[in-house]
Amino acid sequence: MKAKRNIFITAVALLSLISGCAVISFYPLYTNDVLINDDRIIGKWATIEELGIHPNDIDTLIWEISFNDKKWVKKYNTPYDRGSHQEPNRYTYSLLLYYASSPEDKVEFQLHLVKLNDKTYIDFYPEEWKIDNTILAFHLIGVHTFAKVDINEDYINIDWFDSEWFEQKLNENKIRIKYEKNSSNILLTSKPGDLQKFVIKYSDDENAFDEDNKYELKPIR
Repeated sequence: MKAKRNIFITAVALLSLISGCAVISFYPLYTNDVLINDDRIIGKWATIEELGIHPNDIDTLIWEISFNDKKWVKKYNTPYDRGSHQEPNRYTYSLLLYYASSPEDKVEFQLHLVKLNDKTYIDFYPEEWKIDNTILAFHLIGVHTFAKVDINEDYINIDWFDSEWFEQKLNENKIRIKYEKNSSNILLTSKPGDLQKFVIKYSDDENAFDEDNKYELKPIR
């Protein structure tokens, strides 16, 4: 039971790492006409993560990105994944995210690269929960986050949109986009086309991106 609990805690921490300070969306950023491939993203990458207030409380976060000829399309919240199937893959990359100190505790994301005007963005979506509690799994739903991305053979820079900036703009009635809000979260509910217009409009606004949620991934040779 302790091992399962540790895996669950790690999974939650990694999922929170991706979505905790980002703008979250019920729908993806992409439509088929803006999806691209850039296989320079494939490989093992690393960032150094601070896990606490102590200077030595750090760990290496591994980003293992791959591309398979076929992908599983999963149906969540159904017994035995009923309705899940395999289909040819054109654009979906897989990300395994884990700490170097506990490589057995992985979470998996689908990644899609999106080209809007002259800029590239990346859409994250959780692929696997790794949660054994069926009732808990019924209450979880995946959300998308998206970030501006710069892909190079020697680095990948990822800049997420800033949720606090976004909330402030909503409160000031400066952004018109569909969303739902409760006491702790704002969830975008606009369709991909409107999300793309939003991203294009603020793509050059430095304030729209979270300074504390920038990632520079370095390749593991």
